[in-house]
Amino acid sequence: MSAASLTTPVTATWVRVCAVDALFPDRGAAALVDGRQVALFRLAGDAPTTVRAIGHRDPYSGANVMARGLVGTVGDVPVVVSPMHKQRFRFDDGCAIDEPGVSVGVWATRVLDGVVEVAATPLVEPSAGL
Repeated sequence: MSAASLTTPVTATWVRVCAVDALFPDRGAAALVDGRQVALFRLAGDAPTTVRAIGHRDPYSGANVMARGLVGTVGDVPVVVSPMHKQRFRFDDGCAIDEPGVSVGVWATRVLDGVVEVAATPLVEPSAGL
């Protein structure tokens, strides 16, 4: 699934999470959004008010650790590397680089008046794990 095909429903419910300035570039932060753990990232190469949100649960280990992952790229694709077993996950569609059938969830985000908001319903549901 390409990032271009992921669109936020017009009727999305938005959850206010934190000030965008509370997120450091290329560092993750965990948040609870509508009862689900989400990892937020403000990538250094993105616009200052662009935030990415993926599932905090690593599908390989089952641990909620993705916010502690390392940010990087594979080619020109931004990824986060799980701190547990070093699998790489794409920010745009949540898929594991080496095993596209495994994924973390992906949530839509927006920044309004300096506050990060995350859609309550994910754009991509995480895979069931291994």
